[in-house]
Amino acid sequence: MGQLAEIQEQAKELSEEDRKGLVAYLLHGMSGLPSGPDDEEVRRRETEMDSGSVTPISHVEFLAQVGRSGR
Repeated sequence: MGQLAEIQEQAKELSEEDRKGLVAYLLHGMSGLPSGPDDEEVRRRETEMDSGSVTPISHVEFLAQVGRSGR
């Protein structure tokens, strides 16, 4: 556990851009994580939005709902 604490301390010293790169690197190396929607899911959702059967939300609204603020 000491090694993890040391790495965490080093990560705190990185720039935000480098931390984002580190997160992407770590996530890419993990197995079993969803890679995101497949093409069929994207087409289905686009069709729902185009038909008006769902109401889209703005990016700012999305960020608010997931507990993040926009830039």
